[in-house]
Formats: sequence, structure tokens, C-alpha cells
Amino acid sequence: MKYNDYELLDLIYDNDEVAYNIMLKKYKPVIYGKALEYYNYLKTNHYEGFTLDDFLQEGIIAFNHAIKKFDSNKGTLFYSFLLVCLTSSFNYMYRSILTLKNRPLLKYRELEYEVRDSNAKDPYDIIDDLDVYDEVKDYLYSVSIEDAAIITLRINNFKYYEITKLLDVSSSHISRVIKAMKEKIKYCC
Repeated sequence: MKYNDYELLDLIYDNDEVAYNIMLKKYKPVIYGKALEYYNYLKTNHYEGFTLDDFLQEGIIAFNHAIKKFDSNKGTLFYSFLLVCLTSSFNYMYRSILTLKNRPLLKYRELEYEVRDSNAKDPYDIIDDLDVYDEVKDYLYSVSIEDAAIITLRINNFKYYEITKLLDVSSSHISRVIKAMKEKIKYCC
């Protein structure tokens, strides 16, 4: 059975997943074509750091937005409204790609091979080799209970003012305890 866009939209508004899939399948070539147009334009201008999938995902989001916001009472076709939504969404994406903060990504190129030095160590292995955790644990046993509590709370991302309230100590005392620990650990490692 063949449905027109208005019938499919009515079914979608009634949470019919099959109707949504039919509508998406029908307009996927439109979304793909528009995404490819913007992707190719950026590629021909030597911008890197994004993929066609980025544009396709943005197109699906625009498609969902078009379904949600379409008003058949305004006398427009869904196809026309979808094109406006896609163009608007891709233009916004295009502008955000070209913003100053994203400029480093535009010259990014993916390596076609893995760079691996045979003598290089995995960073996680280096972290595991460090005895910092053991040093901190040993240091906690060497200080008073109050100082150990301060260090433990600070390691667990408590703020100075929170530690001050919990332990009823001054922030300058907390600062001294943390500084002493850092100095001791720095020389141990």
C-alpha cells in the first residue's frame, strides 16, 4: 500500500515506527545528496577533519526536526520544508566547521598506518610502573589521622571549602598539608 507524505506524517505523529522507516527510506537519497554536496564542497577546498558520516548524521537530525515541525496547514510540501531544514542545518554545520576554534581540525589528516616504535612503551604501562599510588599510601600512614583525612578527601576531588566544613580546619592548613605531600612524593619518585 502506497501512502503520500501527509498520510505518513499522520501515522508518524501516532508513533507508527513503520511509517517513519518508510518516510526515512523515501527521503534518504535527498538527505544523502545534500550531505554529499556540502561534503564535496569542503573537500574540494582542502578542508579535513570531518567525514561524510558527520553530514549524514546532521541530515538525519534535520529530517527528524522537519517531521516534528512540519505544518501541513501552511500549504507547503514536506519535500520543500525538508530541503529548507537540510540547507539550514548544513549551513550551520558548515559555519561551525569554519569557526576559528575548529581551524586546527581542518588540516587534520588521518594516518594510513599505525605509528609504533618497537622500543616505545604503552602510556598505560608507564602509569602502572609508577609507584606514586604506593608512595601516597605509605605517606598517609606516616602523617596524622587528620592530615590523612585531608589528603584522602582532596584526592577524591573535594574542594577546600568542603574539607574545611567537614573537618573544621582552616584552608591554609589544608594547603600546607597538600603542599607537604606533593614535596614528599616528588622526591620519592
